[in-house]
Amino acid sequence: MKRMDKPKIMLADDHGVLLSGIQLLLSKVDEWEIVGIVSSGEEAVENASLWDPDLILMDISMPGIGGIEATRQIKEKFPHIKILMLTMFSEEDYLKKALKAGASGYVLKKAVDTELISAVRTVLQGETYIYPTMSSFLFKGFTEEKKDKDECPLSAREKEVLKYVALGFTYQEIADELFVSVKTVETHKARISDKLNMKKRSELVRYAVSQGLISINE
Repeated sequence: MKRMDKPKIMLADDHGVLLSGIQLLLSKVDEWEIVGIVSSGEEAVENASLWDPDLILMDISMPGIGGIEATRQIKEKFPHIKILMLTMFSEEDYLKKALKAGASGYVLKKAVDTELISAVRTVLQGETYIYPTMSSFLFKGFTEEKKDKDECPLSAREKEVLKYVALGFTYQEIADELFVSVKTVETHKARISDKLNMKKRSELVRYAVSQGLISINE
C-alpha cells in the first residue's frame, strides 16, 4: 500500500563534516524527513530493510562494500527504494557503474548547495537526475558506434519524450517543452516502456544513448 506520510530519506556517507551540512540542508525542507544515517555500505544495506526509506542519498566511497555495491544489493532486494548518488567522483566510469547498479541519480558534492534539493525532488518524483556537466559522459563512446536507427520502434514524438527522460527532465518540464499536457507525457512514457519492454529508467537512459537520440554536445 502506498504510504501517505512524508517521503523518508536515509543518508549513507562517512564524511562527518559534509554529512552534517547535508543533514542541515535537507532538514530545512518540510517535504520529507530524514530517518537515519549510516557510514558504510553494509550498514546501508542492513538499514534499508529496517527503515524502508523512499530514497537513499548514497556516497560512493565508504568503508566496506562501498556505495555502488550497496546500491546494487539494495535495488535487488528492495527495487522500490530510489537511490541518489552524492559523490566527489566526476569520472565517467563511476557514473556508468552507478546507473548500472540501479541508481536513479548522480550529483556531485561540490554542487550540494545548488543542486541537491532539486536532485532529491526529481528522483522522488520517479525521474532520473544526472548532474548537468556529467550528462555528456553517458553519450561518450556511443556516438562512434554504428547504430541501426531504422529498427527503433518508437514514433518521432516518443523519441522526443525519451530524449527528455534521458536528460532527467520531469514530466512537467517535458510537457512544457513539447506544449502538451502532463497526462500526454505520461501516456507516451508508458508506451515507450511497453514497446521497449524496459521499466527501469536506467534502462531507458542507456537505450536513448545507444540509439543516438541525444547529442554529446547537448
